[in-house]
Amino acid sequence: KWHGINRLMFEEKIGALVVGETHLSAAQADEIQTVLGKRLDIYNSPNPDNPSTRGIALVLNREITNTKGVKIWYLKPGRAILAVLPWHGQLTHTVLGVYAPAESMEENEAFWNELCEMWLTTDLPVPDSLVGDTNLVEGPIDRLPHRPDSATAVAALARFKRQLGLMDGWRKVNPDTKEFTYASPHGTLSRLDRIYVSPDLFKHCKHWTISDAAGGLTDHRMVSVQIKAPGSPYIGKGRYTIPLFLLRDKKFIDFTLNAGSELESKIERAEGDPNTIQSEFKVFKDIIRDFARARAKLAIGCLEGKKRTLEKERKTVLN
Repeated sequence: KWHGINRLMFEEKIGALVVGETHLSAAQADEIQTVLGKRLDIYNSPNPDNPSTRGIALVLNREITNTKGVKIWYLKPGRAILAVLPWHGQLTHTVLGVYAPAESMEENEAFWNELCEMWLTTDLPVPDSLVGDTNLVEGPIDRLPHRPDSATAVAALARFKRQLGLMDGWRKVNPDTKEFTYASPHGTLSRLDRIYVSPDLFKHCKHWTISDAAGGLTDHRMVSVQIKAPGSPYIGKGRYTIPLFLLRDKKFIDFTLNAGSELESKIERAEGDPNTIQSEFKVFKDIIRDFARARAKLAIGCLEGKKRTLEKERKTVLN
């Protein structure tokens, strides 16, 4: 599945990913790092009792994330990992990745209380974001059928959030929406996976999503957010590029070959006039670009239309 994670982070342009239930020993993590190290940096925190169960990892995309000078704290092996990531300029982003216990609400409560105690007694940097599987819901709206979790466990998480000054960003943006990240074998739907951020950082967050982008890599849906560094310059969409799938599209190939043949004929008739050749070449590029856009829009539009219809039907049913 790690090749799938590699592809996911590339296609979705994910800079940092918290992965729970890694089931990964130190030796296995080293082997994966050797294979995928050109693109990914993997900070693995295995379950100390049995590395083939549980576990958590922080994965950084080397192509779009500054990975030099990363600081890591393995706070609770297999359960909690803290990292300070170099960001934009002199800025850093501190992320706390968690995989809270699911075995019992007593263990879940103890986990949050232990984290509270760590920040009270240890000189640890305050997280800008808390990311991961909390294995509980904070309110009835986050489970279907509606059922609250242990009040003391929820209170322990709430205390930890208050202590660090963090808020549930997705819920802030979607106060009344029912959306879930996990479907149990018994048919219960729950929003267990969340991203908490500080109120100051929330102002620089956009595109809060719960999606199926991870596909078959996990039985949980992926929660994501795009965070812009305060004071960073505006970066536009960039130059248009032809989608790679069109290189296997017969109609696009035929159109391009015909347009190329016409261009060759026009160049021959130009008799070496550089102005005419450059003008004709620009016209050629423009018509190829326009045809590619129209062809891609047609192909993607059908798929996106079906996807949006299904998503709309799901939201209608849930809400």
